[in-house]
Amino acid sequence: MEEYARPIMWNVPRWAEITLYAMIPLVTIAFLAGAVWRVRKWFLGQAEAGTPTARQQLLQALQPKRLAELVKTALFQSRLAPDGFSLIMHQAIFWGMVFLFIGTALATIDQDVTNLFLDWQLLSGRFYLLFEFVLDVFGIVLIVGVAMAAYRRYVLRPERLQAKRKQISLWDAFPFLTFLVLIAVTGFLVEGLRIAEGMHIESQVRAAAGATLKTGEVDQLGLSGHFHMGRARQDAELKRIYGGGPVFPAAAAAPVGFGLAKVFVPLPLDSIRLLHQLCWWAHAFLAFGLIVSIPLTKAFHLISSPANMLFRHPAPAGRLPVLVESGVRTVRDYTWRQLLQVDACTWCGKCQEVCPGYNTGFPLSPRDFVQGVGSQLLRTKPKANGDTPSLHGVTIPAEELWSCCTCRACEDICPVQVQHPRLIVDMRRHLVDQGQVDEGLQDALMNFQRYGNSFGQSAKKRIDWTKTLDFKLKDVRKEEAEYLWFVGDYASYDQRAQAVTRAVAKVLQRAGVDLGLLMDKEQNSGNDVRRIGEEGLFSMLREKNGKELAKAKFRRVLTSDPHTYNTLKNEYQSDGQAGEADPAAAALAGKPVLHYTELLDELIRQGTLQRARTLDCTVTYHDPCYLGRFNGVYDAPRRVLQALGVRLVEMPRNRCNSFCCGAGGGRLWMKDTPGIEERPAENRVKEAASLPGVQCLVVACPKDLVMFQDAVKTVGVEDRLRVADLGELVSEAME
Repeated sequence: MEEYARPIMWNVPRWAEITLYAMIPLVTIAFLAGAVWRVRKWFLGQAEAGTPTARQQLLQALQPKRLAELVKTALFQSRLAPDGFSLIMHQAIFWGMVFLFIGTALATIDQDVTNLFLDWQLLSGRFYLLFEFVLDVFGIVLIVGVAMAAYRRYVLRPERLQAKRKQISLWDAFPFLTFLVLIAVTGFLVEGLRIAEGMHIESQVRAAAGATLKTGEVDQLGLSGHFHMGRARQDAELKRIYGGGPVFPAAAAAPVGFGLAKVFVPLPLDSIRLLHQLCWWAHAFLAFGLIVSIPLTKAFHLISSPANMLFRHPAPAGRLPVLVESGVRTVRDYTWRQLLQVDACTWCGKCQEVCPGYNTGFPLSPRDFVQGVGSQLLRTKPKANGDTPSLHGVTIPAEELWSCCTCRACEDICPVQVQHPRLIVDMRRHLVDQGQVDEGLQDALMNFQRYGNSFGQSAKKRIDWTKTLDFKLKDVRKEEAEYLWFVGDYASYDQRAQAVTRAVAKVLQRAGVDLGLLMDKEQNSGNDVRRIGEEGLFSMLREKNGKELAKAKFRRVLTSDPHTYNTLKNEYQSDGQAGEADPAAAALAGKPVLHYTELLDELIRQGTLQRARTLDCTVTYHDPCYLGRFNGVYDAPRRVLQALGVRLVEMPRNRCNSFCCGAGGGRLWMKDTPGIEERPAENRVKEAASLPGVQCLVVACPKDLVMFQDAVKTVGVEDRLRVADLGELVSEAME
């Protein structure tokens, strides 16, 4: 086998080599200084209430499950899978940079470790050929990825990439992409010119065929740094030339380099060497410049995004941790985890594409919101001087905060797991504290405080829906029941939803389910109250419900409203402790919480509940945000529909990609924003109505029922699209 080897410093003067090594520590110091400056921004915020120790936070971050998720999300960018173009583009850029960095590292080790201290060349033989080939391939991969990025950004120009707010940065996307391309191109030029020198000398040797070369005369021809062979092999290789043997047997290992070399071969040898030095310096300065610029640019997300994935708050999706109880006025009021999230944002705009507020004309872009906070963060000086500007007003208008439905579509699609709704809710808390609340929302909050429900109705009317039933439901405070049915406000008070509640009650009674209620002592669970930002009122509702739950005797909990379902399942046990000081957590500890669709599915699969007739109709199903995206309940409602015999046609946006009705986060009680031409519920109804043959839009949430029944009227499809709750269809099939 031929002794192929790589001359690391071929044609590089000694003074240039010394200069290069002198620059390395300077570049390292500059990078570290910039990184420290950027990381210090994360810690401008306040400490979390009851924050765990640094050791505990590190252990949380290093859990095997979280590390596995990091590998899948950060290295293989699994969250980009639905967008094939973006996935290929990002993978090409990322892995191109990774392999070129590895190649540079191996070359450095070869030059400064193995050659210097071990008198052994790492990049030699077949390993060197593989090394050359891999770098050529991934250099092309990087250029293709950057070309795709430039095409998307400057030709396709998707709206989500046209940011209104920008973080403080020396460079935007264009120079950064240009930087990457130039690094790859200059690397190829250095390789091609190095090979061209060897090819040039080959031609000289062939022209001198028949001449006798003595040992040592090889160096006089300039072959001492020959690109593919060690010094010990050069005389033998030249002798093979005279016999017509191949001089470049490794051409296939460096196809790009050899292709470029053929372009430069006609030039004089001195010109080749001069161009090589120029390209070598350009490549070095570009690489150093990129490293130094990373902390000052958007490229810092290569560090901050994985850090955010590791150190994000461990609370599950359905739980809203109270990180900032008093609300956020300035960036300093956020916690360090939240500021890390802000800095991790890649400005990709995917959150904006799925936001129901943005897509229906509301003044909200989750991307622009995060960028607004990020811009303020980078402007804020480390030392507190009492004049940190407020985020509210010019930076983040109040109407933008109140446009959020807290549906988590933005958070669920975010490639780096930024939790936009939690950031928004913390700023809402400040607005609530200052009394800057929509009039309709203020009325609802007053009703919650006075009556325990948003309708402003007497608590005694909460069970009026039971009066027309021909059977009695238990009072679980007086007698034990298998299921405590926490009905919820809309299912109890709204006339349209009451009909569904009665239908479900009849179906469950027919199936022999042992049901009980808190009767008039039930109050709103507080899910939306908390996401409005009224933490004190939520605590009051939780405490009142907790006292009644503590009196009740039950083994499982049943809910009608996904919002209530989420709160009882996640929020009422948020501290993870059950005791006298926390009656809600104590009462619910170890007791499963079910949405009524889950119970219906369970009864059908057990054979306890069977249809009396097949429903001959074509339907589509809307996944409620707090049932599906928050808690992963997707299959149970669909299995129930299948059991009814209906034909299910899925909407384009289904399951975790479901489009919110617009009721969450308190939006249900707010006045319409002026100038809005389309509500989220209307957008969703149009999507359902566009499906061929669909006669019924099926929901599993009383709020969805109300929102969509109003929407079919305003859209004008009431005559051909029925809105029905899943419980209604089950009742019809059982008759």
